Amino acid sequence: MLRLDRGKFILCDENALALALDPTVATSSVQVACCVETQGTYTRGQMVLHRTSVESNVRLVTGLDFERIVQLLTAALAE
Repeated sequence: MLRLDRGKFILCDENALALALDPTVATSSVQVACCVETQGTYTRGQMVLHRTSVESNVRLVTGLDFERIVQLLTAALAE
């Protein structure tokens, strides 16, 4: 869990779930080429971005509508 200023937190799993349920919560994204490093050459088990001419295969979300995510979570907890 990442901490922001003023005591607020980013709930990573909840954000991912909200994005899966409602893709419109993404306010910005980029197409990138990436893979998961499994050999331990550069890292182990982490996503590695290709900055070469490899065709993009992932939509990397760079911005979220946090107010909409809070609405989704509140509605889910109210049921």
